[in-house]
Amino acid sequence: MSEDVSTLVLLLALSGAAALAIAYRLHKRAVRRAEANLRTIFDTAPIGNAVLGSGGRIVEVNHALGHIVGFTPKELIGRTLPQLVHAEDAALLTDAVAALRAGERGGLETELRVVHASGQAVPVAVHAAALRSSPDGGTRVLLQLLDITERKRVEAHLQHMADHDPLTGLLNRRRFEQELDRHVAHAQRYGTEGAVIVLDVDRFKRVNDVYGHSTGDRVITSVARVLRRRLRTTDTLARLGGDEFAVLLPKADHREAGIVARRLVEAIRAQADVATGDRAEAVTISVGVTVLDEHADLTAEGVMMDADLAMYDAKDAGGDGFAFFAADADAPRTRTRTTWRDRIVDALANDRFALVAQPVFDATACTAVQYELLLRMTGPHGTLIPPAAFLSIAERDGLVVAIDQWVARRAIALLSEREQAGRPIRLEVNISGRSLADATLLALIASELRRTGVDPRNLIFEIPETAAVADVQLARAFAQHVQGLGCQFAIDDFGAGLGSLYYLKHLPFDVLKLDGELVEQCTKSPADRLLIESAVRVVHGLGRVAIAEQVGDADTHALLRELGVDFVQGHHLGMPLPLGSAFDPSPTQPPTLPPALALPPAVRLLQRAA
Repeated sequence: MSEDVSTLVLLLALSGAAALAIAYRLHKRAVRRAEANLRTIFDTAPIGNAVLGSGGRIVEVNHALGHIVGFTPKELIGRTLPQLVHAEDAALLTDAVAALRAGERGGLETELRVVHASGQAVPVAVHAAALRSSPDGGTRVLLQLLDITERKRVEAHLQHMADHDPLTGLLNRRRFEQELDRHVAHAQRYGTEGAVIVLDVDRFKRVNDVYGHSTGDRVITSVARVLRRRLRTTDTLARLGGDEFAVLLPKADHREAGIVARRLVEAIRAQADVATGDRAEAVTISVGVTVLDEHADLTAEGVMMDADLAMYDAKDAGGDGFAFFAADADAPRTRTRTTWRDRIVDALANDRFALVAQPVFDATACTAVQYELLLRMTGPHGTLIPPAAFLSIAERDGLVVAIDQWVARRAIALLSEREQAGRPIRLEVNISGRSLADATLLALIASELRRTGVDPRNLIFEIPETAAVADVQLARAFAQHVQGLGCQFAIDDFGAGLGSLYYLKHLPFDVLKLDGELVEQCTKSPADRLLIESAVRVVHGLGRVAIAEQVGDADTHALLRELGVDFVQGHHLGMPLPLGSAFDPSPTQPPTLPPALALPPAVRLLQRAA
């Protein structure tokens, strides 16, 4: 029989007075046991506990709180909140405790700072609640404090990573745009002032191509170091990405902004260099400046775009200098870029791009084996504007990534339409070098292929050789990703860059497209003919396919066939046509698909040898 049951039986057997006496003693014992348990919990809790009496002084405290503030529990008894809490936070906690005592609030959860015995501020999370039953008849308050120093340190570290460029330690684009947003909002309310500078390292791509990306990183850090030394602490300096930097001069006018820009150009020219062994080459920059008080419609996005346009004006003028943004008629390049940028944005938003298709022929059989999709913009009267008019501006302003996504989506939709109609085709899609690192594009391609269920072997993604050479690792990763999806990868404009043959072993290509300049002159230039012959041998030795672009006449076609080029393309053979008429010269005659491309490289080699 348990102790409680035995006690109950005993109480029932006793008279009323004796039972009450025993019940009272049992109750007191239970209360003492509960108090002892609560005391143990209070004293040994890993978070700081303190009870404030009616006078606002500490009447009970545990060891954990003593550890947080650097005092023993005995030393803390009798102290008040203002003696422990940071001066800037004391009023907040004192007022909250008063509200708890008065029953005006049910509890408190906040973060503040207490002061350690050493004088150092310690961040803590605070929970407080009123204790209604107090020995002195008043309302006591229980405070619970948790040291959050480590959490704050981690949060600060994560915030620093989110706000700063890892290579240079400067602010990154996101944080710079936040600072500019705040400055513009302040200027809109209190009066415009300040200037923005955007600068770009001249010929930085060549540094990466010739000396490697580690040298390029050293150049970037060197430029960042010089800029940091030349600017004031009140100026905001950031690395926007790549070799592009930005500066916010919060108080500068036109004259001062020009002085700063000139000093930055001179300092970089004098102090930054490309160091490679015993040689050192000077680094120069192109700087664009825009002054905020010259903007009628002031927005952060507009300010950045204007500074960027001015920077390209400085670059077009030869670099190693600076230019101011000017929206008047005396700035034709700036005005043209602004107009084209608006037209590109409008075309993306309102589906005013179009695709045409140019056939690619088997060099021997002269049958269309696939089609290259070429981008056009729809003009005001339905005319098709070639990409030469706008693509360079789209590249510079970062809009080309959105264009590539549009083209990829339309290409896959077109493949799906053709497959559903029982007339499959193979398409080549051009991708900008700026899109190689775009995870969104790769995700879109994978998603659209899954959604439509098209045969991925009929989709070829091609990038310019110059883009591949600029970042071989990035190009390799892109190629492997699209090949992993079942698509093919092509290197376009091969022969336009330096060291072309060397890079072929580093890129997992399926198709190599010979640069049009080589092809156009091959019947007249022995050097061009030799380069084409060498490239074709390498391509065939690797079990891949070679395509010659810009074939302009029958003699060139015949020579390319003699040199072993697999496929040919050009105005002599087939002009780019709208999609509605490009694929089906005869509605009942589906295009010939090349079985060779669907075969493994080894089988293609055996066929070619036979």
